[in-house]
Order: sequence, then C-alpha cells, then structure tokens
Amino acid sequence: MFDRRTLAACCVLALPYGACLAQTTFAADQYYDNRWYITPFGAYVHPDGDRNADNGWGGGVSIGKPISPNWNIELRAMYEELDSKFGTAFGVFNSTDKYKNWSGTLDAQWFFLGRQGVNRWTSSSVHPYLVGGIGAIDNKVETFFGNDSHTSFMANAGVGIVWPFSSWGRLVADARYRYVDSVNNTRLASRSSMNDWIFSVGLQIPFGPAPQVAQAAPPPAPRAAIPPPPPPPPAARAFELKADGTFAFAKSDLTPTGRTRIDNTLAELKASGIRLRAISIVGHTDPIGSAEFNQRLSVARANSVRDYLVAQGVPANIITTEGRGFSELKVTEADCRAQGKARNRTALIACFEPNRRVDIRASGEQGG
Repeated sequence: MFDRRTLAACCVLALPYGACLAQTTFAADQYYDNRWYITPFGAYVHPDGDRNADNGWGGGVSIGKPISPNWNIELRAMYEELDSKFGTAFGVFNSTDKYKNWSGTLDAQWFFLGRQGVNRWTSSSVHPYLVGGIGAIDNKVETFFGNDSHTSFMANAGVGIVWPFSSWGRLVADARYRYVDSVNNTRLASRSSMNDWIFSVGLQIPFGPAPQVAQAAPPPAPRAAIPPPPPPPPAARAFELKADGTFAFAKSDLTPTGRTRIDNTLAELKASGIRLRAISIVGHTDPIGSAEFNQRLSVARANSVRDYLVAQGVPANIITTEGRGFSELKVTEADCRAQGKARNRTALIACFEPNRRVDIRASGEQGG
C-alpha cells in the first residue's frame, strides 16, 4: 500500500473511445432509451411461388422493450391477405380464393452497432439491426367450396433499421425471410414447407416520458473563466502515460494495462519522496456522440482513475474530479479532413485519439 508521500505530478492520460456502450457504472436509461413501446406496421408479402398466390398486403402490431444497449425483445402479431391463383396446362390464372393468414412470433433484435438513444452517432442517427424469431401461423384459405385452415410452425430472420426521429417516435423498417412448416396443411400438401418474404414499415411509439439524465452536469464554462492550475512546486515531477489499451472501447473501466501503467507511476512517485497535497482529475472525450453522452463519459473515466488511486492508498479527500466532454478539443474534424484522415468513420475515430484523455494534475512538496 502507499502512504501520503506518494504522488505529485502532471499526467496526461489519453483514453481510447468509440461506439456501442456495454457495461458501466451508470444506470441503463442514462445510455439508451429503455422504455416499453408499441409498433403498428404495414407489410408487403411476396409469397413462395408454390403457394399459387399473388403478392399481397398485411399489417399488424408489435410490443417490445430494449433489454440492453444492443438487444430488444418483441412480441409481433400480423394479418395478411393474398389472392390465390391456380395452375393448368394452359398457364396460371387468377382465382376468387383468398389466403387470410394470422401469425404471431417472439422476436429478438440485435443492434450490432449499439442502440444508445437519439443522436447516438454524429454521422447518422439510424440504427441497423438483425432480427430472428419463432412462432406460429394460421394458414387459412377461403374457397368457393369452403374454407381450409391449419396452424403451422414458422420462423423468420432478416435485417432492419430504426430511426429515432424524436423522443416520442421512431421509424422502423425491415425485410424478413419467413419459413412456414406446412406438412399437415391440406391445401399445401405437395410441399413440406413454404418460404416467403415480408417487407414492413412501422411507427414505434414508446410508453411514458423519455428517461432523464441523472445529475446532468451544466455546460462547461468558457476556458477564459477557468483559472489555470497553479504551477507545480520545485519538487513536482511530470509523467505521461501512453493512450493505447488504458480503457476498452467506449467503457469507463480501467483495463489491466491501464491499472499497470498507473501502478508504475505510483511506484516511481513513491520513490521520489514527495508529500502529496492535492490531485485534480479532468476527463475529456472526442466530439463523436451527443454533448450529454460525452459529458457523462468524461466524468465516468475521471472517476475510474480516482477510484483506482484511492484503492492503492491515495487519500480520497485530496482528490477532485470533473468532466469536460469535448469542450477542449486538441484535434478537430477540420484538422482530420485537412490531413486526409476523415475518409470514413474508422479513420476519423483514429484521428480523434488525442482528444480522448484524462488530465491528472497533482501538487506536493519534497519530504524532509
């Protein structure tokens, strides 16, 4: 353990940053909108050729809830109506028969880039997802001679997007491949299964008010209003820790590499014999993401460094922390574009690396 004669320095700790938040010390609704929602939708159905039916229209409703920044669970019910056809030796002709199908599924949606709320990305607020589910379908055929109805197992898989255009509504669109097990359907006895395509568009409406950010920090004051830190005493020493590997992608928890680097700094400062007086930790981010999101992230990373220092024996009452989000950029998007490093989002994230940092400023005096 370390005593009070352990630390006095000015350290710049650069923090890797990116997308898709996973596990942090904040409540879930501070990072993504986790309200229950309902989605009425319309659908266009392209049936399997062996159904002998024209393309048709349908619609339905789904009820769901985000359970993490990357996963949604939904219950989905849908009705569709298709005009039947019949084939002869002279060709395929329209019929007065109709398919009137009801289906229900339990679906899981995976937002592989993360679903963190409105305006999560500066480049786009559209969130893509993959979807898959299982359920049942009632294949009903109405004919001149009577009706034929049979319930079959079904499964679906596809891709879609969500556009959260406001706190009360989101536009949803997806395309799904549907498998229908029709072994026991007398109308479809010639086929063991059917494979249809479904294209749907809907309006997703969350229940209740949008979650509020707990203890949101006020906007940072202009730099001119913030007094510069006092110059270190003659006994002060400066250290710089490398940025790579200190934090995982978009997390506030220190990695083993980050903890090792701070341990090495503490050991060197302890050997210098400096008596600690005060430590100020300031978190910064790059401009990717909303101002609220980056403000919270900068505070979280500063607090992670503070908590680790306290765990190693540094007195908590001499440490202060704050976050300044992206108010003090070292590299702007214009700089990156001038250097040809903004061709795509991956290149822009790499160019912004100097902005993702934590400044640790400490003061102390040489012990006697």
